[in-house]
Amino acid sequence: MPLSRSSSVLVRRLAVSVVPPLVCAAVVLWVFLSVRDRLPGRIASHIGPGGNADGFSGQGSFLGVAWGVLLGDGVLFGALVYFTRPGNGGQRVLAVIGGAVAVLTGWLATAVLLANTGVHDASSVTLPGAQAALAFGAAALYAAVGWAACGKDEGADSDSGPSADASRLALGDSEIAGWSRVAGSRVLPLTGVLVFASGVVVGVAAGWLSALSLFLIGAAMTLLTGVRVTADRRGLTVTPSTVPWPRINVPLQRIAEAGHRPVKPLRDFGGWGYRVRSGASGVVLRSGDAISVRLTTGSEFVVTVDDAATAAALLNTLADRERRTSAGG
Repeated sequence: MPLSRSSSVLVRRLAVSVVPPLVCAAVVLWVFLSVRDRLPGRIASHIGPGGNADGFSGQGSFLGVAWGVLLGDGVLFGALVYFTRPGNGGQRVLAVIGGAVAVLTGWLATAVLLANTGVHDASSVTLPGAQAALAFGAAALYAAVGWAACGKDEGADSDSGPSADASRLALGDSEIAGWSRVAGSRVLPLTGVLVFASGVVVGVAAGWLSALSLFLIGAAMTLLTGVRVTADRRGLTVTPSTVPWPRINVPLQRIAEAGHRPVKPLRDFGGWGYRVRSGASGVVLRSGDAISVRLTTGSEFVVTVDDAATAAALLNTLADRERRTSAGG
């Protein structure tokens, strides 16, 4: 039975993300077995910015780490591609990133093994900067080929946009109303803690300056994982629950219709946080109900939050009032 177009695209994208880690793992193992007798007992496993060895490990440890990174890359990005909904651009990007990272890792691991071959003192191992340039070049080339192999995304999903019933709240012309809720994420704080912990490991191994970016990202992800969502005369506003910035506001003049619909972060938007995909953007912190605003430009803005139906109904009422006021009614 022939595959449908969507199934065929998924198979291609899985291949783009999973095949390079498997092939690179096989190549690294083959090179390792080929040169093992000519490797020093302790090999240079890390090459510093100047091209000189500054990190060392046993032969088995080096192979285990290289295989762990490559196979972990295949499992991680293969799962992300499989569970991400096609048609939003995220699936294609994830597939290409997974394959390109594997090519980069496999090239560098192989180059390091060959640089250690025939060397008696691992501290004398050097690796020309050209090897790094070639590795990144190979990854970029694969990314371009993989992008084409993934195939184009289809149009926007049929379930994107507000639900059919664009309800309203009964408000008099002079009445003022507002709605506000706090929404949070369970995934982002955990991820932030893991990133911060990775910074500690990198800091101990390679210096605290190298870990600065991980500390900043981890702290931001841990602290800024809750948002306050407000619907009132200013439109739809989203701000972090702990600090007043950054702030996202969709004014009433830009709202064509508001509704609510279920959202799954990974499938619909390729991840958590502030997300942008073809035809849609939004703040997606968890799975579940979300305010879905169709903008006057035709695109969609979503926010995952409880009681989304009430907020959508209020926004519709306020937007209708704003249009009547602008028209002089």
